[in-house]
Amino acid sequence: AVRAVVDDYADASVELAADFYDAERVAARVTGRFTVPLVGPPTAEKTESSLRWATKDVWPREREQATPAQLEPLDVRLEQAAKK
Repeated sequence: AVRAVVDDYADASVELAADFYDAERVAARVTGRFTVPLVGPPTAEKTESSLRWATKDVWPREREQATPAQLEPLDVRLEQAAKK
């Protein structure tokens, strides 16, 4: 489900960025042709890695492997994760 959301937002942001760039060229009266190269959404590995990083403090860990943030109660971890 996360992958589908990321793909949708990636597609939308690519289109918006390309449109913005084209509009800026027009506003600056830049002549000549230029095609904005479009990129695809991030890879599944990149999305998973980013999601793991962003939520790492939410999931419980073994005490000897946990960071101080990960030892906090769940409500505190969730509050901190929401700030990221």
